[in-house]
Amino acid sequence: MKRPSLASIVTSGLTLVSYLSCTMNSVADDYIAPDLVKVTTPLYRPAHAKYKPRPGVYEYSVGWEGITAASCSLTVREERGRFLIDAAARTYSGVDLLYKLRYEARGVLDSDNLSSISLSIDHKENSRHKTIEMRFEPNFGLIKADRQTGDIAANQKHVEFTPNNQTLDPIAAAFLARSLDWKVGESRDFDVFNGKSRYFITLTAVDHKVIRFRGQERSVFVISPRVRNLTTTKPRSKLREAFIFVTDDDERDILRIESSVFIGSVSVDLESYSPLPSDREPPIIMVNAANSDEARAQMRPEQ
Repeated sequence: MKRPSLASIVTSGLTLVSYLSCTMNSVADDYIAPDLVKVTTPLYRPAHAKYKPRPGVYEYSVGWEGITAASCSLTVREERGRFLIDAAARTYSGVDLLYKLRYEARGVLDSDNLSSISLSIDHKENSRHKTIEMRFEPNFGLIKADRQTGDIAANQKHVEFTPNNQTLDPIAAAFLARSLDWKVGESRDFDVFNGKSRYFITLTAVDHKVIRFRGQERSVFVISPRVRNLTTTKPRSKLREAFIFVTDDDERDILRIESSVFIGSVSVDLESYSPLPSDREPPIIMVNAANSDEARAQMRPEQ
């Protein structure tokens, strides 16, 4: 098991846009500054009038080759014209012995057009610790990002640029893509910035079908992503193939992600959804690891 790939696998389940290719690791000699990237994508606005991110807590499990390896949670709430998205991921205690990941991200989106406002990331991977703070001015204005490795101020990096394009952070891109109307064979291109690198991401609807998920039949679009790093001269993709199952209804829930990478097959499955309590602001909710084989078996989705 290769460590950077496992980190990417865990975080991929949260944002729809595949982190299997969008890692933050680029060779310095290959790095191209984001402001030097020239790319054009369509201007997208939420097309599905009834779609609004449903407030609540979504819990996911991440499996690798049939082994439950990590848990993810996504908390969505709306406040004063903004959507506040709290995402978290962690490896299970058994996996921690070989590889330990603790990941938190807090994104703020404009509730009218689902554009990026800010994104904060705290990424702890074994003994390594990275933080990213991103800020987006409206209407394709200035984008600023500060990232730091470890606790030493000398390891801070600052990036800023004004895009000629609709540039989104990964969480905003995921929610905007969910809001769009899809037809089988249709593709959409996105310009996505993760605090260091820019990516050209193409999402294609490859199928529309009914699947049985947790005892219910659900109509879904099957979306396949293709990712290209625009800020390196030597793009490297660990992702061979991926399919994202998004419900064809007003909720546009992500039920499942199936992917194939060079280390094997990876799956991300929605375990539960809980509405927010009305009397308090929710914390990031971490899914507790299931330590018994029986408990893990109960977490498996129906095929």
